[in-house]
Amino acid sequence: MQNPDVVVIGAGAAGCVLAYRLARQNLRVLVLEQGPRHDPTTFPHNEFDAVPRLYKHGSPQPTKDNRMSILQGQGVGGSTVINNAIWIRPDLDRVLPEWAERGAHVDRPALTRAYQELEAWLRVAPIPADMQTPGTTLFTQGCAQLGITCQILSHNRDTCTGCGWCNYGCKYNRKLSGLVTFVPWAETLGAQFLDHCEEISLRQQSRHITEVTFTRNGQQQSVTPGRVVVSCGAIGSLALLLRNDINPGGRVGKNFHLLGGVMVTALSPTQLDAYDKIGLVAFTQPHPQCVIETFFAPPGGFCLTVSGWGADLGIKMQHYASCAQAGVMVPTDPDGEITVSGNKEVIEVTLPETRLQLLKDGIKQLARIFLRGGATEVWPATFQHLSIRTEADLGLIDAAITGSDDLLFGSAHPQGGNAMSDDPALGVVNSRFLVHGFDNLFVADASVFPSNIVANCQATVMGMASLAAQSIASP
Repeated sequence: MQNPDVVVIGAGAAGCVLAYRLARQNLRVLVLEQGPRHDPTTFPHNEFDAVPRLYKHGSPQPTKDNRMSILQGQGVGGSTVINNAIWIRPDLDRVLPEWAERGAHVDRPALTRAYQELEAWLRVAPIPADMQTPGTTLFTQGCAQLGITCQILSHNRDTCTGCGWCNYGCKYNRKLSGLVTFVPWAETLGAQFLDHCEEISLRQQSRHITEVTFTRNGQQQSVTPGRVVVSCGAIGSLALLLRNDINPGGRVGKNFHLLGGVMVTALSPTQLDAYDKIGLVAFTQPHPQCVIETFFAPPGGFCLTVSGWGADLGIKMQHYASCAQAGVMVPTDPDGEITVSGNKEVIEVTLPETRLQLLKDGIKQLARIFLRGGATEVWPATFQHLSIRTEADLGLIDAAITGSDDLLFGSAHPQGGNAMSDDPALGVVNSRFLVHGFDNLFVADASVFPSNIVANCQATVMGMASLAAQSIASP
């Protein structure tokens, strides 16, 4: 496809939705993806094989100060291949006015329609009771004891087998990731996907991208696009722009933020077998800027989220089948920054004291929930071992956590860096997703979020990509 109407760079949650929606409008669409295209039937139930294969950089990506780590997918389908298939609409009553204050004007009825259409395509529904991990009961019973509102999450799976390996690719194709939905749907309409595309370069003349070049299988190729959409994720997109010396107003890489947090493990007096069925099931929101979600992982992932070292950690691992887990998440402020140094992205983001206090309050709330639900001991993922056996021990949390480096703090929800604003002094793209100073270059993914949505990102990334497709297809 030498002269596509649209070149989409990145085949993750945004890119695959864009490809499908644009192809539905009879546009010739070429998608370039740096990672591979996987055959889901070959996904291994082995964490040591799956992580290097399916995750960007083969591991979590650390921030410059090593205080936080960020998980991202790689390959066709992007993070939809390794996420928990959770579908959450954020609080638009808060998010959209906040964005509007920053100059990003999103059509709420159009976004709502996009959510609805996507939900129908992906068969979004509440997680059924017979697919909820037994460990969820420790959380839901605790919430009930404390009078805390707890909700069951919705997801995009179809007749899930409950194997518990969602974060390592679904070999049974029950998780309706982009790899098994929008990608083949777009291809049926004529879109073309190329994987293993390296060294992607955008050649520009004045306000126009005139050529896209890339290397694939050792061969350099080039295409002449009508329009170009960068959809490489909140970190990858701004890195691609910076490497191509595209930085309108010096704003690319600014206003980066993430929704991140820490795991908390609860020990039950009885065997739970929480590894069985779906782990991320229920949530509560004790504060508009704090979310608590249940979760459980296979042994390797579990081991990385439990405090302790050596023999102490080994003892905890012996109780794996009697444990339940949940995570406490808070957003960072939209004042982080990402720069590039050669092929490396340098990520600078901090957790301010106010958010750290929110995180500690959330950990305390979660510890209460687990204890009231019947747990005999609660272990926050602190650097040093911390055991909460009664509510009287909650004060230990303040003493043990004085900064984010006292915790295993991680994120799977990076956002911002190419902020949307109609004011070029505040953002990289306007409300039509068009990069300031260009007439055919767009960005559409979580990098355009001006502030944090405080929710799992899949639904809103896909919804915003749907709005972007409308702008891109317009004359």
